[in-house]
Amino acid sequence: MVEYEEATDAFKLWLKEIAGVKMSGKIGIVDLRGVNQGRSVVAREGIERGEVLFEIPRNVIFNVATSQLVCRFPELKSRLLNEIGHWEGLIVCLLYEMKVVREGSLWWAYFQVLPRPDEINSLMYWSDEQLEGLKPSLIVQRVGVVEAKEMYQRVLEYVKQFGSSVSDELGNVSWSDFVYVASVIMSHSFDVQVVDAQEQDPDGATNVASDGYMKSMIPLADTLNADTHKCNANLVYDINSLKMCATKRISTGEQLYNIYGDHPNSELLRRYGYVEWSGSKFDFGELPMETVLKVLHEEYRIDMAVLTQIVDTIRASNQIADAFEGEEVVLGAYDCYSDGQIVPECVLFLQIICVLTQMPDVRSLDTEGMERMLLRIAKKCLQLVQSGKITKSCAKLSECVIEARLKEYPSHAFREISPDHYAISDIDSLRQRMAEKVLQSEVLSLQNCVKSLEHNYKVIPDTKLLDNITKRKLPENNNKNVKRVKR
Repeated sequence: MVEYEEATDAFKLWLKEIAGVKMSGKIGIVDLRGVNQGRSVVAREGIERGEVLFEIPRNVIFNVATSQLVCRFPELKSRLLNEIGHWEGLIVCLLYEMKVVREGSLWWAYFQVLPRPDEINSLMYWSDEQLEGLKPSLIVQRVGVVEAKEMYQRVLEYVKQFGSSVSDELGNVSWSDFVYVASVIMSHSFDVQVVDAQEQDPDGATNVASDGYMKSMIPLADTLNADTHKCNANLVYDINSLKMCATKRISTGEQLYNIYGDHPNSELLRRYGYVEWSGSKFDFGELPMETVLKVLHEEYRIDMAVLTQIVDTIRASNQIADAFEGEEVVLGAYDCYSDGQIVPECVLFLQIICVLTQMPDVRSLDTEGMERMLLRIAKKCLQLVQSGKITKSCAKLSECVIEARLKEYPSHAFREISPDHYAISDIDSLRQRMAEKVLQSEVLSLQNCVKSLEHNYKVIPDTKLLDNITKRKLPENNNKNVKRVKR
């Protein structure tokens, strides 16, 4: 495709002659569309750890402070940075740069190598039918269409408030315009550390990022693909430039990889529009609270009204919150990681439930009585879990909940994805395969956690903890409330 190649050549020329990027002769930009990786950076020669791969002057990084919108209307700078914020501010600035400044923009050659709308696979671009293929993954609930539409309306209002000079130039900002720019920013931007805020803002008109960072687009740095297992390069910040450095030895022909964070495949797909076919290093499955309560109700025959009272009391009690030092224990879902670790909040919640439902007369407790009982149990269970111990019923309950969650997945989620994904060319087939990989990654993570508590905690008899809580021995038949119903 000539257009693609011409855009790449123009970008390379721009990096060298206009942007002033110092690029090592040991690396090069190559076309890897054949394996669904687009423009990528590879090593032409062997590279040693610590070598600078390229160096980018800070003045060619695109952000609110360097945009033409602020250059032409400097009075907007403080508002864009402080009132509107970096995320929405950058959306407005990039819209202005692409729609108004166009060929006059310093970054025009860079914009031409950003993905086109039909090349973006982040979930905002998926159809309802395609999203169905991701269920029961909770990532479907996090696509954020409603939030995006609210942000879109705010962006339109900002443009209107900037006055006719800006709004007339920018013209109509369609929903598709907004989604495209927001998606590009989500998948390509970096939170760039502002090493010297005063130098970045010499007029003193505004504080540049209260947290010391500014959301920015970094040409060439975003050309590197990311891989949680293969990451071999990292961005280093200097006062006047940003340097991409090798974090390990890189062999000739090897691709340069950055990392986008500790994300599972589901989140990589939502944010960036790709999956790691061998699985992300940070994959996890999720145990929705709905599934936990369903198991307790259907398998253990605990009244849903009692379960609801327990959950509501833990959420509302300030005393219990203090006991947990402000950490939330009742979550919408609990993470089960591919390395066999379950988040401690889940362990603690299950342990509390196991103890409470074995206490005498728990069904007769009023709101105050439930809170007092829960407070004592919560403190004892916290001590137990922090000491690396759980009760037998807690270990069994965790297995039941994970098994129930696994039954919610379709059969194809339990099969390995074949390596022919590289040959996929049409978008529907690629997205179907990506969805299958996300589900497979979650299922594998959940399977790795079925026996997690038995492996990672010392399992003790329930009576040992119950005696400690009640200070008296309970009748053996008090355990009947947590016995699983035989099928």
